[in-house]
Amino acid sequence: MAQGDDDLRILGLYGQSRAQETSNIDGDHEEILGAEEILGALDSSRGIKNSAAFKAALARKLSQRAPIVQTVPPTKKRRWPMTFTGSGAAGTTVNLVNRPQCLFRGEKVIGTDSGPNANGDNTIISGIFVGNKSQLPTLTNNIPMSAFAAGALDNEMLFDTCDPALEITFQVSFITQSTARIVLWGHAVQ
Repeated sequence: MAQGDDDLRILGLYGQSRAQETSNIDGDHEEILGAEEILGALDSSRGIKNSAAFKAALARKLSQRAPIVQTVPPTKKRRWPMTFTGSGAAGTTVNLVNRPQCLFRGEKVIGTDSGPNANGDNTIISGIFVGNKSQLPTLTNNIPMSAFAAGALDNEMLFDTCDPALEITFQVSFITQSTARIVLWGHAVQ
């Protein structure tokens, strides 16, 4: 490189000190192949790079490589039921899982069970989750299924919104061998 290119500095190459690199550049050391093309060292190229036409061409080229992303806001909201069903022997706990496939927020739980009494006393809800987030204030207090009977008052719950990639899970413990059936009513947004 010529002596007149004082404004061009190459630092940090090959672990050399600043003094060694300067002596390599000043001594016409040509170890860096294509330095002018890589670094754009020519003064005439600076004018081209700053021109509006070059910037527009570069933007077009980059836009051809970038994926097109369009955010579409939800347009429909409707009431939607989700069902959960599972059986178990006395003393076991099962996870009843469902994935809504769209934005969904549960609002009312209705549950029944089968078994000797079939009044909701054969099963206990020990946990409700949206993804990994608990919808109950504590996991130590179990709720009998009878609290969510069809005629029970004040059993509405406002769940967190479930994204399509997440699951809604009811942890159900069985007191006697029975089958638990839960319907979660809520709003789906598409």
